[in-house]
Amino acid sequence: MFIKSTRDVVRPVTRPSGAPLLRGLLAKAPRPPRPEPAPRPPVEVAPDPDGAALVDRLTQLGKLAQEGLLTPEEFAAAKARLLGR
Repeated sequence: MFIKSTRDVVRPVTRPSGAPLLRGLLAKAPRPPRPEPAPRPPVEVAPDPDGAALVDRLTQLGKLAQEGLLTPEEFAAAKARLLGR
């Protein structure tokens, strides 16, 4: 046996596809600014007394800088550490 409700019946609203779910102030609110990316740690390169290894490391640093993986500042700092300046 079922009892018929005397309250209003809530029916789902149909919306056209692609219509936003939120309307009004929530949908048009400005987005919060993105946080700035964390600074990358400096590239750590241990000095090597062998001259051939030093040239190899400088070459590797140059390739990283050309590929855009190191900023000019990071490249200069790593090169200075390698050369002991």
